[in-house]
Amino acid sequence: MEAVADTSEKSQKPYVKKLVDAIGAENVKTSEMERLLYSHDSTGLPKEIDIGFKVVPDVVVRPSSTEDVQKIVKIAADAGVPITPRGAATGYVAAGVPAAGGISIDMVARMSKVLKVDEENMTITCQAGASWKAVYDAAWEKGFLLGAYPSSFPNASVAGWIAMSGVGMGNYKYGSAGDNIRNMVVVVPSGAVINTGFESLADNMTGYNLNRLFVGTEGTLGIITEVTLKLYPKPEVLRPLAYSFESLDKVGAPLKDLTRSKVQPLHVAWSDGNHFKYLRKIGHHAPEVGCLWLVTLEGDKTIVDYEEKVIDEIVAKHGGKKESYELAQHEWDERCYEYRTSMLGLGTSASEILVPVGAYAEAVKGLYDLMGSMKMEGALIGVLVDRNSAMIMPYYLFDKESMAKSMTSLSFAYKAGDVAKKLGGRLMGGFGLFMSSQLKPLRGEGYEIQKAIKEAIDPKEIMNPGKLLGMETRFKLPVGAGLFSFGMGAMSVAKKMLPKDKMIDEKAKELELEELEKEKFEQHKHDPLKQKK
Repeated sequence: MEAVADTSEKSQKPYVKKLVDAIGAENVKTSEMERLLYSHDSTGLPKEIDIGFKVVPDVVVRPSSTEDVQKIVKIAADAGVPITPRGAATGYVAAGVPAAGGISIDMVARMSKVLKVDEENMTITCQAGASWKAVYDAAWEKGFLLGAYPSSFPNASVAGWIAMSGVGMGNYKYGSAGDNIRNMVVVVPSGAVINTGFESLADNMTGYNLNRLFVGTEGTLGIITEVTLKLYPKPEVLRPLAYSFESLDKVGAPLKDLTRSKVQPLHVAWSDGNHFKYLRKIGHHAPEVGCLWLVTLEGDKTIVDYEEKVIDEIVAKHGGKKESYELAQHEWDERCYEYRTSMLGLGTSASEILVPVGAYAEAVKGLYDLMGSMKMEGALIGVLVDRNSAMIMPYYLFDKESMAKSMTSLSFAYKAGDVAKKLGGRLMGGFGLFMSSQLKPLRGEGYEIQKAIKEAIDPKEIMNPGKLLGMETRFKLPVGAGLFSFGMGAMSVAKKMLPKDKMIDEKAKELELEELEKEKFEQHKHDPLKQKK
């Protein structure tokens, strides 16, 4: 079918015509509706954010190959137009959302193929937009295990998680996204195409490690188009175990004992009672516990049996209760649906902090105190990253229709970082649009090295500007760490002065009434006596 010409003002820009000529009119979108879809990520942004930043792209393009991406980058570089690569948008810090308009490159729509499973060299190669689930399933079918992947793996794109230096499922045993890469194909701002590693071998030679250089860059140094990942032998047994405790802070002691043992779980996670309460509000099965500790083992059955016995003893020592295998399997199967509370019709915003394992319990208490002081409704979930790093992920619910509450609630993520810093921890995860001013104070003098790398590789600053290396409004006003800190502090004070959030019960009642009305309608529709009346 022939593509319909777009006569909007955006489509008249010279570089847009070049994009059409390069990859086809059907793959270049300039309509307002199309562009609006690319102005937010999974959590949604308060609509007021567009006052300060140009989050709506001028044009959306959908490449199908490395060659297409190369053409797009060269056109953007010639025109000096910003580029924002976008994966599946499962993140929540607006890393894949434009800060300055320009071109949004959809890396999922037409670049999501699993290209090959190399059984001889135990690798799997895919396009950037492939979902982690597609890659996991392809490996599993061939008798292999993909060691690490995000909790949002049914939707999250491979390159998107790598660009965020993600941690998630399997991280404790097999490392993070960056630890599992053999090679990447990347288009850099000059338009050159490079390989960052080697298809079948470790990159343990002298010379700067290019795999690591492009991990965690949020698309600011180049666009990943293909990825080759390491694989592991498929386990004989994969066994989730579930343990309940009175409250989330009680997990701290057994968590420390586990990390000081020789037991090597695939994955260690936790969820508090609030999280399960919210799930029950939307009609999902969820245990009524103070918190749940999920420890997932994999490997040879003999080893897994031994590791389970050790963990049982640790939990019993600290007053926990072992739950049924059925509950553990249910929670493992549900591991990718952390933020189902959005089904209540409320905004859900998450953040991440990293603290030493020894400070876990104190961090949990600090986050609850913060949430209470800001009069917010929220929950705590998290995962164990390595033997001394616990990632706690607080999320809160907000009323998307209230400008005052939705905007002031944004300060929670920053204040959660303060909780972590006091305990020897830090903010975790991506910086994105919200936290881009925070890299400098976290890195100190190292920031200048990172800035120099950016300037050398991307001298025209076309690659995802406004991310990582500083925040700048659409009016070219820089927002430094000091000003950002002041603003977040002011917003948190304002949030504390607003009425307490009481949305969960109200929304749950609304959903119940809607269901009742639907049932009444269905009963009436199928009752012939009522229909005659």
